[in-house]
Amino acid sequence: MVNLKPVKKENLSVRVYNEIREALINGQYEPGERLIIGELAHALGVSITPVREAIFRLISEQGLEMQAATAVYVPYVNSAKLSEIQQIRFHLEGMGAAEAARQITTKQLDNLVALQAQFIGCTATDPKRASYLNRKFHFAILEASRMPVLRNTVESFWVITGPILKVFHVKTSGLDYSQGQHRHEAVLDALKARDPEAARAALQADITWGGKIMIDWLVEKEKEQEALETAAMSAKK
Repeated sequence: MVNLKPVKKENLSVRVYNEIREALINGQYEPGERLIIGELAHALGVSITPVREAIFRLISEQGLEMQAATAVYVPYVNSAKLSEIQQIRFHLEGMGAAEAARQITTKQLDNLVALQAQFIGCTATDPKRASYLNRKFHFAILEASRMPVLRNTVESFWVITGPILKVFHVKTSGLDYSQGQHRHEAVLDALKARDPEAARAALQADITWGGKIMIDWLVEKEKEQEALETAAMSAKK
């Protein structure tokens, strides 16, 4: 069970929505994981009604899905959908990185350097924490761009892909980034140089690299599932 913070009674459905949505973005849930409304209500210290309202809002945004009257799950994202989202992120986050190179403050840059150091420190040992810090890094760049509409648009895609990004960090947890070889380093170099086009290219390279690993993995999983279904159909004949 993910640790969720109790919320105050005013604007309960909104607060509950924000809490669960943040957990999805941060990769605190896994694809296929079931969310029990009663358990969520208990963890958040609220009644079932605001949790149900928040759940239905997240279902409408494709962050969750309902498979039966009371069965709510974190959806699996197939390779085609993830590919589409990655293409959109490629352009939008690239734009954000370019603008961040023009707008970023010294304090924001120092924060990004600190986030990257924390991220590198846990990639091999704590995939959930790594997923959270990766999100913080990307969103700190969007914040530095001073483009709130862009940030909010990108955030809606992270609601859908946060859980699969957690899986990605589990899959890549054995990679050694101790020598500063992670693609975030190129992004940082471009931001330090206040070079918009280099920042755009570096951020897009990061998205392309991670996206390919995840999409290739999903394609293989889909092929395996298709083979199992074909074998099951043949066995029935």
